[in-house]
Amino acid sequence: MIHLRFYGMRSSRIATLIFILILGSFLSFAQNPPTPAQAPEAPPYSWPRSHNYDVQHYRIELSFDWEKQSVAGETTIKFQPFISDVKEVEIDAGDMTIKSVKLVGGSSLKYRYVDAEKLYITLDRSYATGQDISIAISYEATPKQGLTFITPSEADPTRPHQIWSQGEARTNHYWFPCYDYPNDKATSDLIATVDQKYRVISNGALVGTTRNGTNSIWHWKMDRPFSSYLISIIVGQYEEVKDEFKGTPVISYVYPGRSEDARVSFGKLAQMVAFYSQKIGYDYPYAKYAQTMVRDFGGAMENITATTMTDDALHDKRAALDVSSDDIMSHELAHQWFGDLLTCRHWGEIWLNESFATFFEALWNEHDKGKDYYLYEMYGNQQAYFQAWLQGNRRPIVTVRYSDPDALFDTYAYPRGGAVLSMVRFVLGEEKFWKAINHYVKKNQWQNVETSDLSSAIEEATGQNLEWFFDEWVYRMGHPEFDITSTYDGAKSLKLTVKQTQKPDEKRPWFPSPDFFTMPVDIAITTAGGEKIHRVWIDKREKEFTFELDSKPLIVNFDRGNYIIKQVKFNRDDDQLGYQLLHDSDAMGRVLAAIELKAHTGDAAVKALSEAALHDSFWAVRIEAVKALSSGKSDGARAALIEVLKDKESKIRREAIKGLGAFKDPKLADLFVKIINSDPSYFAIAEAAKALGQSGSPQAYDVLAEAMKLESWQGTIKAGVLGGFAALKDPRALDIALKYASPPNPANLRAAAFQVLAEIGHGNDRALEALLSALKEKSPNVRFSAVQALGQLGDPKAIPALEELAKSSDIPAFARQIVSGAIYQIRNEKPRDEKKN
Repeated sequence: MIHLRFYGMRSSRIATLIFILILGSFLSFAQNPPTPAQAPEAPPYSWPRSHNYDVQHYRIELSFDWEKQSVAGETTIKFQPFISDVKEVEIDAGDMTIKSVKLVGGSSLKYRYVDAEKLYITLDRSYATGQDISIAISYEATPKQGLTFITPSEADPTRPHQIWSQGEARTNHYWFPCYDYPNDKATSDLIATVDQKYRVISNGALVGTTRNGTNSIWHWKMDRPFSSYLISIIVGQYEEVKDEFKGTPVISYVYPGRSEDARVSFGKLAQMVAFYSQKIGYDYPYAKYAQTMVRDFGGAMENITATTMTDDALHDKRAALDVSSDDIMSHELAHQWFGDLLTCRHWGEIWLNESFATFFEALWNEHDKGKDYYLYEMYGNQQAYFQAWLQGNRRPIVTVRYSDPDALFDTYAYPRGGAVLSMVRFVLGEEKFWKAINHYVKKNQWQNVETSDLSSAIEEATGQNLEWFFDEWVYRMGHPEFDITSTYDGAKSLKLTVKQTQKPDEKRPWFPSPDFFTMPVDIAITTAGGEKIHRVWIDKREKEFTFELDSKPLIVNFDRGNYIIKQVKFNRDDDQLGYQLLHDSDAMGRVLAAIELKAHTGDAAVKALSEAALHDSFWAVRIEAVKALSSGKSDGARAALIEVLKDKESKIRREAIKGLGAFKDPKLADLFVKIINSDPSYFAIAEAAKALGQSGSPQAYDVLAEAMKLESWQGTIKAGVLGGFAALKDPRALDIALKYASPPNPANLRAAAFQVLAEIGHGNDRALEALLSALKEKSPNVRFSAVQALGQLGDPKAIPALEELAKSSDIPAFARQIVSGAIYQIRNEKPRDEKKN
């Protein structure tokens, strides 16, 4: 499951770019709200769940009431007792009306329904261990979670009719009774009756469809065992875009009329199935693979054989200059092996699902775009972890200490864990790593797994015991902080001293850190004679290495390729960093040199960054050089950024536009107007619109007002123009913002409009009412973009509505933190005239 997530939303980098940009600000606000610092509390223990029966099969029969948004069904659960004296079984069944419980082919059974959550069924007699028992539960429910009805509304009559489920971590039991925990696997049949104009998509193979008057009955069957949170259903109107892998259908279900966009967006899907099958050494094992678009779904969810995916993942050819759905597709597809074929035994081991999918997502990019792309993606994973760490979000990757399994779908399950798997690959080397992965998958197919299973598989396949590695990097928390000093004696001898300076987190003694971290590290030293790579072992808190050289070292690259999760202090001057930026054969060495030069403002630094920004062969080096230049705001940097606007890569041009916008110079307005009128990239035009607003140019308002007429994918240009209005702070933009703040405009466009209201709507009742109205909507990204805007608006009249939202039962704890942060922001708002000063 991809993880950009509020209230059941999932994504990684993998959701669409605009969705990521919007929610990124939410995540920062949630993790670091402007509230007084509090000492962390020890999380409670959440031990893996016990149960006294083993589910063999679910048969789920459903019908729906669209008007009431309810489901009526009968679920038959076939199970076997673990022991012979089982008298009562506990079934998860949330907020249901239980109509009857009976043995299949037998009598009714006694039951008690507790707290509208647990159904306790008394068996009619004792059964032998391993004997099949089938119980049919008839029920009705109007699910508040787990099953979502999408219908047209007065505010948005264009919304489709859809029903979709979302079971992870523990919400499937709100639409059918089940054992709702991952440590049990069963097969399934799903039979759904719907109007014949709709299609039903579920797990496994389609057994068939039959007509019943104006309805159709769809029967899907999954004949291999899987965990109940992966059972899914989608109802809607779709057309198929088909491909195959070795005769197995590979299907994208998209809205009617969107097949051309699907081929642009999802054209590599079958190639991904083939690549993963070959790389893992285990062919895709199911009857089909499908991915289905739905409305108001954040990111995607890897339901076995039937991924559910946001309809934002569809884009047109022009958007493809900036947007790719490859990450979201490859991530969810990887889960079909890691998460579905092999499933974590309990939620504290979720990294075995999510970190593997994050790693394989990067692995596809390595295959498709090159090794440098993979390494830069892993650098991004490391940086996401460091951001969380610095904000106080700290834990080991594997833990049984948590209050809510949803809270585990975080930085540690996704980017940190993905980066750790990349380190395992580095430690073992290619041949041993892939031999171990193949053995791990084959040995544990169709089973639940824990980290010990992975460690055992590695040792069995390669002879390498990595328990030391998992102890330090998985079961404990933290990372090494290296202080490196180098001394060249002038006689062809280089001494490198490496110290680990990190300290344990005394505020969280329940999550220990290693005394020091043990790792192999590649140290690449470049001299006039070329580059030589030395692999050394860091196995002490302080260690000294001596290297014999043929001449003076020109580059000392500690951890070539940047495989290790670490922070490094290694002081070098502008000339040394500039030389590395322009000459290091390691792309990541050049990337890190550009980033380090960001803090350097001398002419040598600007010259090297300008050269790299214009001419480096790897786009990531160019983009990091542009970011570094943008931070300096010197005349030399400005001239270089203008030259960078000629770059063929739109993402580089966009970064240069952003940097030029930070100058807030009216003299640059004509340049931004030219970009708006000519650039092929929706996103570059949007960035230029923001920069034009930042410039404060007298022509800005009229140009931006005209640019609001430009059409683009997901309203990307309009959102950028609204960003320009927000920066310009021209009160004439209020009516435009109000127009786009309301439905049926897409969420990203509304979020941009909310920001305009936050900037220019102070004291305006219409602006306040538009934001307060958005708090009542179902879409979580709309709600929380409104929360953020209300915090910035600073109107105390918003506090009661925010307090009511904070008490709502349908938002998780970390979302309440966002709301609380907005309330705090309003209560501590400075007067507007003080802000101007």
